[in-house]
Amino acid sequence: MRRPLAVLLAVAALAALVLLAADETFVWVDDQGVTHLGNDPEAAGRAQNARHVSGPELETLWEGPLSDAPPVRAGTSREEARTRRLIEGAVEDLRRGENARAAVALEAILREQPTRPEPHWYLALLDRHRGRYESAEAHLEAFLASSGDGYEAWRASALRRLGELQDERRVSEAPASSDPDAWPAVARGHFRLAVDPALKRSSPDFADTVLRYLDQARESVDQRLDAAPAEPMGVVLYGRGAYDRAHASRFSFRTVGFFDGRMHVVSAAHPAGELRALLFHEYVHAVFRERTGGDRPYWLNEGLAELSERASRSQPSLTRSERSLLHRRSVAREWLPLRRLAPSFSGLDDDDARAAYLEAAAAAAWIEARTDRAARGRLLTLLGEGRSDDESLRSVLKLDTDAIDADLQREIASEFAGVAGLPGGAGSSAADAGLRPTHPSH
Repeated sequence: MRRPLAVLLAVAALAALVLLAADETFVWVDDQGVTHLGNDPEAAGRAQNARHVSGPELETLWEGPLSDAPPVRAGTSREEARTRRLIEGAVEDLRRGENARAAVALEAILREQPTRPEPHWYLALLDRHRGRYESAEAHLEAFLASSGDGYEAWRASALRRLGELQDERRVSEAPASSDPDAWPAVARGHFRLAVDPALKRSSPDFADTVLRYLDQARESVDQRLDAAPAEPMGVVLYGRGAYDRAHASRFSFRTVGFFDGRMHVVSAAHPAGELRALLFHEYVHAVFRERTGGDRPYWLNEGLAELSERASRSQPSLTRSERSLLHRRSVAREWLPLRRLAPSFSGLDDDDARAAYLEAAAAAAWIEARTDRAARGRLLTLLGEGRSDDESLRSVLKLDTDAIDADLQREIASEFAGVAGLPGGAGSSAADAGLRPTHPSH
């Protein structure tokens, strides 16, 4: 539920997967119902219910790097045209979140053309996102050294970002002491926010930015669920170093966030869309628990949070490739019944866990398409009154869990009827049983 910031890399080669595996981030729920965010694959593996989480599109990071990307150098030679196509293809991969594939292509260009400026720009963005500050700095400096006329605006941006890297280094260092309860709290409207002093030093308007994100999350979720917490919500924002010092003894693995009645979240020095999406997601869980008194049905709780997060990035509820994956699993009789997912996602292996989160998002989207805001709010109210999942769903939707499950599968199947290369479609074959997972951006 309380999800990690992450990059689940769509690998272009096995080597890329090995090199970048450390960048994967996971979400899992412990036996006490506390959700953890972490980048330790061993800890996630022990949790059994852990799943990978796709990183936010780079559009949302570092003030929208792809929206102010440098121009690809023009040229008429065959080699120059090929390089241009490779760079443009890598940028499209970044837009889809296929970061490993993009990195492989960009690094290949630099091996042949080490003074080419554009690959350095994008690799700096990727490395900064992964916390590889020295490498990001080296790429920015290489960009400055190799870029010339026509890159003035991006040179200024590169210089500014070099300064921001120093801020990131500072907040990643453990302070002499770290007691979040001693940090001055900012109470404003519906939130009570405590911020790591190191984050405030890096970004003087940090609290204002985060409170704006939280207000947007509250408004969005209220429009979606006709519900909002009755009391102001506590939110604690940490730099990496302060978080590790405060909570290293709390967990046996490295995390980037948890929820215990307050939201505790690790943030970069300069908040951007990455943090905004996380807060949207977390806010849904807080509202769900406040209204229902718990987290069940888990598939609905997680699905609504996923939809809210995706909406914060103006993304669809599910992509066609994600729905295609669900269709394939349904045809292969690998669909996980929603009733199985109601208590929790525990006990699932990696592939099933990824599918469970996609099913949750698909089921929540199915419900949203058939209800209005008031009906969804009433559904939460009924759950909070102690009604069973099925009783609450029947009251609002006239269908129980199993009927919703069946109708959702039929709806997805109808989208791919007759599609070549898919089970049941023209041209399908036994090879279609080899599923290529598409992981949720959650």
